Amino acid sequence: MLRDAGFRIERVRMAQQPAEHIVKTLAPGLTTWRFRDRPVSEVIDRLRSAGAGLYVVGLDYHVGFLWNDSAKIWMCHSSYLGEAKVVCEDALTSPAMVSRYHVVGKLLEDGMMDAWMKGRALPTFIP
Repeated sequence: MLRDAGFRIERVRMAQQPAEHIVKTLAPGLTTWRFRDRPVSEVIDRLRSAGAGLYVVGLDYHVGFLWNDSAKIWMCHSSYLGEAKVVCEDALTSPAMVSRYHVVGKLLEDGMMDAWMKGRALPTFIP
């Protein structure tokens, strides 16, 4: 999806990485939060306080997007439960959000947008 929007990413290489590395590739810096063994409601509360915008979320076995539209937090992802399709659902009740680990990063910050506008690649984070 990001590649289709014009972001230069190493899709195959990034897809082979753990969720946290994907988040660090797309949202490096201070706008990243980690939650281990915490309820989904705590993740949602943090995003509400962070403000409207688009976030990437890494889970135990999945990665998706969280959209905070100031009224609700939506989980948008390629569904792996049932029919394979892209879905956007209430993040608080989304079965995809059930995970022991959540790492969340804010997208479309200055570094990401600068790379996009200048046609620079976003290098895949590999420690």
